[in-house]
Amino acid sequence: MNTYTCLEDLSNEIFFEIFDYLYALDIFTAFGSLNKRISSILQSIPLHVIILNNHYDKEINLLSSYLTFHADQVISLKCYDTIRDRSSIISLLFNRHHFINLQSCIFIFDKPSNELENVLKQIENLHRLVTFYVTQSNYKKISEKDECDIIRTIFMNKLSSLRSVTLHYDYNYSNISTYTLNASNLISLDLLISGKVNTISIYSILPILRVCHRIRYLHAIINEEIPSKRTFRVRVQEPFINENDLVISPQIKSFHLSTTVECNIHSIGLILRCMPNLIHFKFYHGTRKVQWQNAQDLINGHKWQNMFEIHVPFLSKFDFHMSIMKYNPKFDLDMIINSFEYFVKKNPEWQLIVDRWENYDIYPEDSFQSNVQSNENDYTQECISCLSKMVYLSNVYQIEFQTFDDPIEWKYIQCVLQACPNVVNLKISSSYWILSEFIDNKFLISIFKQIKILKSIKENRYIPSNFLLKLVERFPSITNIEFEMFSFDDCISTIDILLNYLKDLWYLKIYYYQDSLLDYPVSRNYVIDKRREAFNFNIINEYKVTVTKNREFVEIRLS
Repeated sequence: MNTYTCLEDLSNEIFFEIFDYLYALDIFTAFGSLNKRISSILQSIPLHVIILNNHYDKEINLLSSYLTFHADQVISLKCYDTIRDRSSIISLLFNRHHFINLQSCIFIFDKPSNELENVLKQIENLHRLVTFYVTQSNYKKISEKDECDIIRTIFMNKLSSLRSVTLHYDYNYSNISTYTLNASNLISLDLLISGKVNTISIYSILPILRVCHRIRYLHAIINEEIPSKRTFRVRVQEPFINENDLVISPQIKSFHLSTTVECNIHSIGLILRCMPNLIHFKFYHGTRKVQWQNAQDLINGHKWQNMFEIHVPFLSKFDFHMSIMKYNPKFDLDMIINSFEYFVKKNPEWQLIVDRWENYDIYPEDSFQSNVQSNENDYTQECISCLSKMVYLSNVYQIEFQTFDDPIEWKYIQCVLQACPNVVNLKISSSYWILSEFIDNKFLISIFKQIKILKSIKENRYIPSNFLLKLVERFPSITNIEFEMFSFDDCISTIDILLNYLKDLWYLKIYYYQDSLLDYPVSRNYVIDKRREAFNFNIINEYKVTVTKNREFVEIRLS
């Protein structure tokens, strides 16, 4: 005899266990209106709210309607500020609700924000907040006012419960010493310290150490801002550091330093002098150019050994990765390996990998073109061979090619694509899209047919409207596509072609330079009708379709 267990037969304890694995929106959507017993349970469970950038406004409104009665149960919140059809979501939530018992808070901004004032006022009064995380994605800068306000909120207010802070947005922290700070309870701190070349150095960490006396885990990313235009680089003298007045942070056990600013063994040693009880040090250094003497010191294991023995005698774990771009004279790889012999013997599991990549001038003058053609192909194959030793190329699913403005660059692109047979995500200059040697290349057609995500690099190179039929023929499996066209007038026929021929399409974005004075019918209903006309009634869920148009781009989401 078969027995069946109904949902109602489950004990309250099992429901509590189930709800602990689900996010608030899923709980309310599935269980919010079942019966009084479930509603009673929902009144007493901790809630975890997560809002991703692929959510819709109607989902946020549904969630918000339930949070009207459950906001005090929310203990963790992770929220993108921009979703598919709405922005300023973080401000919206904090204007509607008071999360008085919030313990973990993660904000992710997709575009500049200027509506955080009320949000930060609430954060100041969250006396159970343990973890606070703010990051700015897509290299977009938040407003300077919000930058300062976030810093003041975290470091100046008496949030006694706060233990872990991550702030990943561009800020140089040069004025932090002017604040009256109360960050004494922080245990873990992860900062992105960024600024212009004359305001940022490895010593930018020191003011932070003066503020946070109980830090045990410190991760600092120190980056120079990349100029938006070509500029002359001027060497700036290192700031003066009084070595007799260094702040000592005896609580720090783990220090992770990532930097793209130039540094040397002496400056690293000064920082480590501040952390005498350090156990774990992780160092990542990658910069475009390094002074010869600094480069020699950084790859000398004897100097690292001497520095560690003097400044951090309790260090038991040391990881590093250094990428140094320089030309002649070349490094002696044997010397590098032998100098780190101490670390290998001290810890047999410690591995040392030293590699050299050389950049050649492979585009000689025209008179030598026929003589070097085979050498160019050999060089390309050599690069792919070296790459295959470090990366299993069959596992490469995403490739982005930079633009080099060279008429034969497509040959190198062909070699790389053929070496990565499972790539499905391709980002490449649109100038190659329309190049017959590339788009009609018989060796690439089978690869094109498997591409699902195709994006062009934004560089003001426009796809002609008469090319689109060739595009959908070569890339029939596209689900996501982004490119540029000259005018919005060109976009109309293009959108029709993409909607009519790409059955798997769910997202398209077309940037354009020139707007149109005409009123074209690119509406949500127009898109729905086109898809159903081309395929069938069930091809599309009309409730998930969104259409966005402004003076720069038109964006359509189909699911």
